[in-house]
Amino acid sequence: MLLQLQRITKNYGTEPLFEALNLQINKGEKIGLIGTNGSGKSTLLKIITGAENVDSGTVSSKKNSRIGYLAQMPKAYEKKVKAYLLETFTLVNSIQKQLTQIEEQMTQPECDLDKLLDRYGQKQEEFQQAGGYEIENRLEMIANGLKIDHLLTKQFAQLSGGEQTIVTLARILLQENDLVLLDEPTNHLDAKRIAWLEGYLTHEKTAYLIVSHDRLFLDRTVEKIVELEDGTLQEYKGNYSSYKRQKEEKIEKLKKDFAQQQKEIQKIKLAIRRFRQWGHEGDNEKFFKKAKQLEKRLEKIQRIPKPNEETTIMNKTFKETNRSGKEVLQFKEVSKTYGDRLLFDKVDFSLFWQEHSAIVGENGTGKSTLLKLALSLEKVDGGEIKHGTNLQVGYLPQVIHYDNPKETILQSFNNACSLAEQDSRRVLAKYSFYSDDVMKQVRFLSGGEKIRLELAKLMQNEVNFLVLDEPTNHLDIETREEIEEMLEAFKGTMLVVSHDRFFLQKMFNTFLLVGQQRIEKVTSQYIEIIE
Repeated sequence: MLLQLQRITKNYGTEPLFEALNLQINKGEKIGLIGTNGSGKSTLLKIITGAENVDSGTVSSKKNSRIGYLAQMPKAYEKKVKAYLLETFTLVNSIQKQLTQIEEQMTQPECDLDKLLDRYGQKQEEFQQAGGYEIENRLEMIANGLKIDHLLTKQFAQLSGGEQTIVTLARILLQENDLVLLDEPTNHLDAKRIAWLEGYLTHEKTAYLIVSHDRLFLDRTVEKIVELEDGTLQEYKGNYSSYKRQKEEKIEKLKKDFAQQQKEIQKIKLAIRRFRQWGHEGDNEKFFKKAKQLEKRLEKIQRIPKPNEETTIMNKTFKETNRSGKEVLQFKEVSKTYGDRLLFDKVDFSLFWQEHSAIVGENGTGKSTLLKLALSLEKVDGGEIKHGTNLQVGYLPQVIHYDNPKETILQSFNNACSLAEQDSRRVLAKYSFYSDDVMKQVRFLSGGEKIRLELAKLMQNEVNFLVLDEPTNHLDIETREEIEEMLEAFKGTMLVVSHDRFFLQKMFNTFLLVGQQRIEKVTSQYIEIIE
């Protein structure tokens, strides 16, 4: 046992976040921690590190065990990147300084060279035993894998937020920890970096607890899923896909058991009424005793809680609309520069009716620009873009902006869809905006709430060409899967930018590969494209 949480309770104000929560992590275990946004995943990691206190319960760990922690926001640091990466190797750094000092002493003309050489040899042996010669090789391997070798000589404080997070991840991987806590480690990583990290974590013997919304990453790196739901933890053996199967089976069994118990309860209640009725009619005490016996039996029944209703997608479908022409979009020798940088050079491709196509490529290659060109939000520098006939476009931008941020959800929806208030409320309820929720101002909406609201608007309008820029960004897994179910029902043409590999693999049949000023249209599985 590396770490154990026993009956942990944590309150925020008067509301309990966790109640009597238990978790054990053993040597070498690879665990994925999942749950909806706000369920307390990051707080749980902070409790393990001691950064957050608990209201009751105990946190115990193996003596002298070392825990590494990758937070979503790295701390500021004033030294160079390489110094930051090697800072935690205090013994190795101390011996390295001593070796440097001896080397300097050897240059003195009046030194006792034999004595210094003996001492130098002893320190070299200490350096080797402390793993000093291996650390440089390990640093090079990790720096190359995460593509940060060009950052080693830069000041940490001068890096972008994304670069700082990647460097902090490299530092934790470089350390020799017994347990590593990773909070959204794939944020800011491109597909190649993620693939390298997956391979690295799979072969490491260190124990990991990983918070991630990247389902494919969880499929490839963990052997157990721990779900944080309603303040308690439920464990499932296997990766994410295995968890999904087990969870569905569990819910199905719970529904059957609940229905069976309800039938049994109704039978007992009916029998109690009959015995009481017979007792009154015949003035017979035996029937009253029978009724009391059944009432006691009813009290002793351990009630199965009613299963939460699964989010229904009934009627969450786009309005039927006329189809567009066969060729929805055509790029003919299109060129585009951004500042002094050439993004596309005479590219050609076509998008056809009912194709679901995803734009993929590394950051900075022009994926979002390509969407904007397709929507005529940006002008081409050369070539021509043709749109098909009868196109009715629905667009979901990466950054959702509201001109009137004090507008309520209901007002924003009504302005877009022109429905009666009761009809609007009925539609919004299907997207988890209930009763008073609809009076919330749009400026206070989370990323997931904004996307649900905008999809609700799009689905009330006639759309046959759907264009989405990072629709699953910053969403928890449950919301991502809900949005996927909505989009699967869409019968028109779809063009999407996304980094979510699970989403891409599940939803799309063609891909536009963007890179080196070119666009290549392929029909391979996305998983084949990145490997």
